[in-house]
Amino acid sequence: MCRKIRNFSKYLSKFVSDERIEAIAKASSFKKRKSVISPKAFLDVVFFSNNGKCPSLSEYSIDLAHHHGVSVSKQALDKRFNKNTKQMLAGLLQEVLTQQMAHNSEESIPSSWFTDIRIMDSSEFKVSKKVADTFPGYGGEGREASVQIQFEYQLLGSKVTEISIGSSRDSDSIEGMKNIEKVPPKTLLLRDLGYFSPKAFKELSSKDIYFISRAKSQWNFYILKEGEYSLLPTASIISLLKEKKERYLDMDVYVGEKTRTKVRLVANLLTKEQKQKRLRKKSANRKLGTDVLEAIGLNLFVTNVEREKCTASQIYDLYTLRWQVELVFKTWKSVMRLHKIHPVNATRLECIILIKLLWVMLNWTFLNHLKNLTQKDLSFHKLVSTLQGRSKVLTLPVLQNSHRLIEWLTDLYRISNAFHEKEYKKGQKKVSDILTKTYLNVVLNQ
Repeated sequence: MCRKIRNFSKYLSKFVSDERIEAIAKASSFKKRKSVISPKAFLDVVFFSNNGKCPSLSEYSIDLAHHHGVSVSKQALDKRFNKNTKQMLAGLLQEVLTQQMAHNSEESIPSSWFTDIRIMDSSEFKVSKKVADTFPGYGGEGREASVQIQFEYQLLGSKVTEISIGSSRDSDSIEGMKNIEKVPPKTLLLRDLGYFSPKAFKELSSKDIYFISRAKSQWNFYILKEGEYSLLPTASIISLLKEKKERYLDMDVYVGEKTRTKVRLVANLLTKEQKQKRLRKKSANRKLGTDVLEAIGLNLFVTNVEREKCTASQIYDLYTLRWQVELVFKTWKSVMRLHKIHPVNATRLECIILIKLLWVMLNWTFLNHLKNLTQKDLSFHKLVSTLQGRSKVLTLPVLQNSHRLIEWLTDLYRISNAFHEKEYKKGQKKVSDILTKTYLNVVLNQ
């Protein structure tokens, strides 16, 4: 354990070495000549002051004077939040992402049908209408401006593969396919409906990439009989489920009026209670059409994962793993207060968000390595809550001092081992159980 903590401390120190910070600061033109505020002092103050809040310029100035003996006015500090600073922070975030992906985790992952499982979703929050030109919202009172953060991570290995800032008007479907060329074959993608379409399914299958997605009842489903395509309406799917008297309907269909992409359709009926709950949620703010009401008690999934690899029940269980990203977003907002930013100009807003995302990535790095050290399924929410309370102890000088950092990490390890294990509700399946079940299916079919 001591060796692993020492290795982890060396890994962390690489991110914050003076040489690395200076190189990125010069490349972004943050540092053009000798300045009153050094890149190291600036990052130390803005990074460790942003945990859970959005400090004022006066608070930044006080911290600079107290910790680094640098006296600057808030007006002078405000000028440092410019395009060069934004470029430096974006460069640091990309550096962290790149290093994380290159780092070989010691975590042991069982083999499965998939080389990787990636979960992607976006989180939005409203911001001041002062930045509506840069971050346009949907319009209307209080919705003039909003920020959208795209986030994707690997379930196997827990590495973040995408984190980016945009507007809520940015299309999920475009963002989701933007870097698809970088996704390895046999990867399983778990995303919600906004990222997928029949056209996307066709492209993913051609690249040998797996997907599991909910399906819209409004999509056209066809079955192929004797060379002819016959429409499969929602009513027929419900009838087939009732006739079979089995929990799942599992059949090959073609989806999309134009694309006719071949997929595997997995469907099941909701219980009466589940149906009523969905009806209340969907009808809360709008009048439902006949087609929606007809399908309100039906779950529809489409996938290209072969039956010999996963049963219909396993397809359903694997899709439930997508909700892990919702827990991440909940932690961002309830603990990290990612969305709590007072009105500022667009450039400073982007800088603050980048700073907060760098803190997210540091917390994510702690989670991965502590999982490896404790060999436990740790709660991101619990860990972040602890780190928020102890963040004032963790500063740049601590990260750069191997002895102090090892002491800090050893203490954090003891806390995580004792208090941070994830808790599950009664009847809720653990992530590890779902993955193990898939793994056992591999062994039985080999």
